Amino acid sequence: MQALKYIFMGIGIIAIALFIIFIILGVKVVSAVLMYVVGAIAVIAIIGFAIYYLGKASGKRSSTD
Repeated sequence: MQALKYIFMGIGIIAIALFIIFIILGVKVVSAVLMYVVGAIAVIAIIGFAIYYLGKASGKRSSTD
């Protein structure tokens, strides 16, 4: 299960990096469809990271109470 988590986190980090690069290059250079697909994956990854780290932080707080 840990390996799957790290695979998904790696895909998310790559998607976020690619989306930033695609924004810098512009839509004319990169296919608009590819940019939207990578952008959607990047947004889902950002939401996933936020939920993961908020859950991790709240779990630490509740276990010490």
